[in-house]
Amino acid sequence: MERLYQPDLSSIFGANYANAFIYGQIDSLIWPIFNDIEPSNALATLLKLQDNDGKNYFYCRKISVEDEKIELFISNIKHGLIQAMDLHRDYGITNEDVITVVKKEPNLFKAILSFDLSNSAIPFIKSIQNQIPVVGVVVYPSFLKLDITDADNNNFNDLINYCKEKGYFLKIDIGNTNLPENNTEYTTYDKIKSFLSQHSDIVTILSGLDISGDFNLYYQLLKLYNNVWVEIDPRTFGGMTPTSAFSQMFSIQGFLQNSWHRIIIGSATPTLEISQMVRGFLEATETLKFSQKNILRSWGYRNLNRLNPTNFSPSKDPSMFNSMKEIKEISRVENKNELTLTYKVKLRSYAITQLLYITNVIEKVLNLSLEANPNLKNGELLVKSYHTTVSLIMNEHEYGNYIDLHYMFAEISSKDSSQFLHTVTALENRADFNHYDHELASTYGNRQLILPIVDRKLEVGSRENYYALVTFGPRTFFINIKIRLINES
Repeated sequence: MERLYQPDLSSIFGANYANAFIYGQIDSLIWPIFNDIEPSNALATLLKLQDNDGKNYFYCRKISVEDEKIELFISNIKHGLIQAMDLHRDYGITNEDVITVVKKEPNLFKAILSFDLSNSAIPFIKSIQNQIPVVGVVVYPSFLKLDITDADNNNFNDLINYCKEKGYFLKIDIGNTNLPENNTEYTTYDKIKSFLSQHSDIVTILSGLDISGDFNLYYQLLKLYNNVWVEIDPRTFGGMTPTSAFSQMFSIQGFLQNSWHRIIIGSATPTLEISQMVRGFLEATETLKFSQKNILRSWGYRNLNRLNPTNFSPSKDPSMFNSMKEIKEISRVENKNELTLTYKVKLRSYAITQLLYITNVIEKVLNLSLEANPNLKNGELLVKSYHTTVSLIMNEHEYGNYIDLHYMFAEISSKDSSQFLHTVTALENRADFNHYDHELASTYGNRQLILPIVDRKLEVGSRENYYALVTFGPRTFFINIKIRLINES
């Protein structure tokens, strides 16, 4: 259902991300532990490691790579990120473990490398990045006793700079994994906040947050730093089902508003099946309001696609979802007092109901007129809709406001129209059951807008932006733009 009512997010994320559904879903955390692949010595030691009660520290199901492929397929997951765990100990998960798995299925799996930073990581990354797809690097400060705020740690700072250069994300594990010698003072809230204040230009993912503990604290950092993301995985669910864990997170005041576009979700396979995570996610979103349910289901498992376009390619050419298709000048009338230019603009929606951002379209048409007439600078611009189910709306283009408006209109248009009289079945042999589409066009927005042009710019409010509310789609539609420029010479 969410695919039928998705917003065009090109004005937020860029032209390549107008349509979420041309990108595959991603499992952001898979450990390279499969019973048909020989583990490294460090990994073998990790799997044997037991606490004082004789219980394994690191639980894992016994599955093969083929089992994992099936689990990903039935869960509609296109990519799995295989993650290392370099703890500078005789146990852990080596980069070689990751490389072995990724090489088996490089179109399915991508690598997250890990380093203890006792030496420079750059030569190693350079040696293998052309052999396998690498998307990020993870560090475990509380196990490494790594001070992430130390300006003199050249190995760490060089790694950060290299990640920025290559477009890799940096994942910081908070350290809630149940392993010995965990020095939590290296991943306190203040320590992480200090790091982020120094490195606001690299995407940083906080991982391993305790859903019943520090999650509520650390996610506050997403309000302060736009480069911070959060990973959700079952390592710290603590007896809750995935459904309960997701529901608890989604109920945190402000979490969805601040985080929907900066969350990633991992299964920690072979700890838990990705199918169980996906089921929990779908069950938890089912009870949310229309807008939250739809935006999360569209982007929750797809957000990571935006971080590394080299490795996460779309299934279709993103340009096919460009809403602006053609600008055609249809008349030109000029006298000694003024010049009037009229354009017919062809646009396309690709959802049943869509609020399309058209400020850039209006500005493009205006610039075409002004560039061809450099001596004219004042006048007015008129925008008119040709269609009874298309209206023009002016509002603030803050992304949350835009999405709220889009889904409000989509929810209204999705109501049952069967009780209304509007139908043309008898006249055109076609059921026309879109009462709410006509109601939307009549109730919200305008049939036309008139905008003043002063000194070659639109004289509008600092937050004014323009949209076309298009219903009964997806479809092609047209708007008329008439520009009148005054000859003041």
